[in-house]
Amino acid sequence: MCGITGGIGVSAPSKVLLDAQLKSIEHRGPDDTGTYLHQGISLGMCRLAIVEIAAGKQPASNPSEKIHIVWNGEIYNYRELRFELEQRGVHCRDSSESEVVINLYLEFGLDFVNKLNGMFAIAIHDSRDKSLHLIRDRMGKKPLWISLLNDGTLFFASEVRALMLARPDRTLRTDMVAEVMQYGYINAPHSAFNEITQVPPASVLTWREGKTTTKKYWEPDFDTKVQVSYEEALKVTKKLIEESVSRRLISERPLGSFLSGGYDSTVVTAYMAKLMSEKVQTYSIGFHSSQFNEAHHAKKVANYLGTNHHEEILSPDPALVVEKISHVLDQPYADSSIVPTYLLAKFARENLIVALGGDGGDEVFGGYDRYLAAPVMQRLNPFLGLARSSLKFVGQQSFGNTRKFNRVGSQLSSKVSLAARYSSILSLAQLDDLSTLLNPNFQSKAAEVTNINQFTTGNLSSFDRMIRSDLEAYLPADLLVKADTATMANSLELRSPMLDVNVVEWGLSLPRKYKIKGFETKHILKDVARSLVPANLIDRPKMGFGIPRAEWLRTGMREMVIDTLTDTTASQRGWLNPVEVRKVIDLHMAGQDKDNLLWPMLMLELWARTWLD
Repeated sequence: MCGITGGIGVSAPSKVLLDAQLKSIEHRGPDDTGTYLHQGISLGMCRLAIVEIAAGKQPASNPSEKIHIVWNGEIYNYRELRFELEQRGVHCRDSSESEVVINLYLEFGLDFVNKLNGMFAIAIHDSRDKSLHLIRDRMGKKPLWISLLNDGTLFFASEVRALMLARPDRTLRTDMVAEVMQYGYINAPHSAFNEITQVPPASVLTWREGKTTTKKYWEPDFDTKVQVSYEEALKVTKKLIEESVSRRLISERPLGSFLSGGYDSTVVTAYMAKLMSEKVQTYSIGFHSSQFNEAHHAKKVANYLGTNHHEEILSPDPALVVEKISHVLDQPYADSSIVPTYLLAKFARENLIVALGGDGGDEVFGGYDRYLAAPVMQRLNPFLGLARSSLKFVGQQSFGNTRKFNRVGSQLSSKVSLAARYSSILSLAQLDDLSTLLNPNFQSKAAEVTNINQFTTGNLSSFDRMIRSDLEAYLPADLLVKADTATMANSLELRSPMLDVNVVEWGLSLPRKYKIKGFETKHILKDVARSLVPANLIDRPKMGFGIPRAEWLRTGMREMVIDTLTDTTASQRGWLNPVEVRKVIDLHMAGQDKDNLLWPMLMLELWARTWLD
């Protein structure tokens, strides 16, 4: 695992710029650095040494030094691939993953990427035709940002902060303000700046003579469904997940797991306990609020599995934590679950270098309640206006000022399509909120239009449309950004067995009836979990990895919220309507939860003060 940066063309980074870029992302790889500069090509890396520590230095090259690479991530099947190369008469000079990648490229060309099982962002310079190839893993676990100059020079980096050093001329992409307010994140290929974009997941970008082309090398298959019994499907699911966990246990540094006590992390940890000779090191955190504390559930699972469990119940100063995270995030990001993820990673990093987690289980096996709720709500379109009136009447007595009340209320209105309904369910701020909060120059529906168009493409079932939407946007742009940012800020590698390509392809091929049974989502994965631990330890409503956001904004963050969102700096920025902002703040402080609006407003403004001002 590491951070990479570089460029190709007449304005490729100088040694001074390359070193500064590496310094800006050294948290991704504090163990070693390396650079290669030669006639219009610059490559740099900072390394977090985990596998093949002695042999894995970068940049790496072939014997003739015609090929140079830097890359970030892990290739979990590199040993099998080295054996395959040897069977073809190809000799690998050392045991490193880099040597395998170089020889695969020489043997199979860019098609080699289809053989990789892992998470990766790879840069390959081929001096034979003076090309640069940038390759990103299938699910988008590892970030890869790019910027193309007018003179044809291409810069790349693991984080936007490194490209900011190369692009002092960058300009704000104004559409992103509405996008972050609505969804909480920026989806590929965009960034907050017009001049900086991303290599999309499952893509190869090739630069040659100042021109770039981008090609997808993998697409999730929603058309092919397996015809097997449930018992056989359950057997195969168990086998594939166990094999995926086994592949991710390769490490020469301390390794453990994030354990919430939910189904996904329990399955991963249980297989780790089965496969490892030593006790699994498990980590969980909680807050002094029963609504946001799963730590006691995690402890019960850990006790059953016999892990060496580490637990921390936190009462942090929320303003200080959020201030710190605003410097960690070099892109606007308003999913508040990054706070506990960051704190968990920081806690685990006291002893671990590598952790396994349960990311991806909901998308692959149909775990979100919205997969059930969205189609039902859409079918009830004609009756939602009446239901909204009834909810307002009984709201205080039945729900109180809770996020659940606001969430239900936001959906009690007619939507023109399931795509619009699903977009609304995923939104922090609804369109009515945005129309009053955003100043006219920053009102934009570009992100929503893109999401709805992607949702309606092709001939899929409603269920598969929702899962595809999450695999294309919510997973890579929100969840995996959170996972990479929070862990890499603490120099910790996070591995996700549920996002193994074999598990993903199998999960998507399962018929809906194996994932949704009655009102139970993620049915087959829950049965896997129940085969590993007693059902009473895990069968409970999904909690999510959250924080007492509304309470924090009203108490420990009150001064930060008011000062940051109502001062001259914020009002002169011109993104938000100051009068409407003040109304939202007053309503929230009076007890009417508006954290779904306040949080993205605050994170946008904190980002702007850190990275723009």
